[in-house]
Amino acid sequence: MGESKLATNLRIRLWFENSKGEAFFGEGIAGLLQAIEEQKSIAIACKEIGMSYRYALHRIAMAEKRSGMILVRRFRGGGSRGGAELTEACRILLQRYSEAKRLLQDFAKSM
Repeated sequence: MGESKLATNLRIRLWFENSKGEAFFGEGIAGLLQAIEEQKSIAIACKEIGMSYRYALHRIAMAEKRSGMILVRRFRGGGSRGGAELTEACRILLQRYSEAKRLLQDFAKSM
């Protein structure tokens, strides 16, 4: 087995856990949060990524509970008054996740 064969078979998965060992941030929630950041709406983000609205709310609530941080601020009102935005803490977490993922991918390519 050559080095290039190892690199093509190597898979790396990344998620963040709290002090209890409970996963709260990985590829799925990162994708959802990125879509919310772009769309400024949970409902539109869900349509974009093919996730049910109810499941998205569950994932957000679980990530917030396990991380101890508020990740998404929601605004009621419909139309132009409603929507959602990421908190600054969430933006930082998403950025650090993306950086860690990139570093791991670079590592895997070097194998």
